[in-house]
Amino acid sequence: MKRILLIATFCLHACTHLAAQQDVQFSQYMLNPLFYNAGWAGVDGTSHISAIHRTQWLGYSSSFDGDGGAPSSQLVSFSTPFKFKEQDFGLGINLINDKLGPLANFNLELALAYHVKLRRGQLSLGLKPGIVSQSIDFSQFRFNDETDPLNIGTRESQIRPDLGFGAFYSTKQYTLGIGVNHLLNPSFNYGLSNANLDFENKIETNYNISATYDYKVSYNLIFTPSILIKTDFNNFSFDLSAIATYDEKIWGGASYRDNEALILLMGYSFLEENKMRVGYAFDYVVGEQKAKQPTSHEIFIRYNLPNISTGGKKIIRTPRFRF
Repeated sequence: MKRILLIATFCLHACTHLAAQQDVQFSQYMLNPLFYNAGWAGVDGTSHISAIHRTQWLGYSSSFDGDGGAPSSQLVSFSTPFKFKEQDFGLGINLINDKLGPLANFNLELALAYHVKLRRGQLSLGLKPGIVSQSIDFSQFRFNDETDPLNIGTRESQIRPDLGFGAFYSTKQYTLGIGVNHLLNPSFNYGLSNANLDFENKIETNYNISATYDYKVSYNLIFTPSILIKTDFNNFSFDLSAIATYDEKIWGGASYRDNEALILLMGYSFLEENKMRVGYAFDYVVGEQKAKQPTSHEIFIRYNLPNISTGGKKIIRTPRFRF
């Protein structure tokens, strides 16, 4: 999604109601579905911590004085399966930091998923309560009218509660997920709304559908197409990807983001039992290049941890997830 439109709209219509899809986008979405879907917590049967750093439109600078820079996003996630009273559950945590010029977002999300064994696979239902902290540095804006009531020259912040929901169905060969985020529609006015000024930045509820399929080309080569569809019913975007994994250790592929970018994906697994995995994504912008720099870069790191023991049966990692 073109999140830069939020700031452009803010600058052009500073005293109006704002509504835009503001979630971070990651090219390596298939490596950490927990960000989009609360139901994925603990699904892959391993405890792990992962991190993604994304630098978007590398080299971008503002047209005023060069300040502001390119959008930058970071995500740290933790996921683990556990048992409680002989029932299977999953626990997950997301920490998201996203900076877009004068606008900064920080999200803390806790995901709890309930896993149900079905005849051919597993269905996971999850809730994701959290908080959203948003701040705007008004000193970075350039006002045509110095008497504009938003020309306060300070950084203002607010914290709001949030909630997400996810359903995730998985088998050894394919997955299907439906996620809903920002059910509480967090809204920020930074204490600036009054009788003369109607200012609000509202995060709309957004929905996503994801799917993957493993096709076994040979005993040590797996071909995995995947898709992620995102919408808030005002904007719509999809990512279509294909990755080949050799010997469960090295992978590479390509992705296309709707009217946005062509993406090269690659990665490698290290250490015993592939405990550490490192991925890289290179985006080349193909849409609206005049308003952006043409390349974005993304690094992914994941490390597997010992599973939490709750006295139940040992959880066996499914071979379904190979990255």
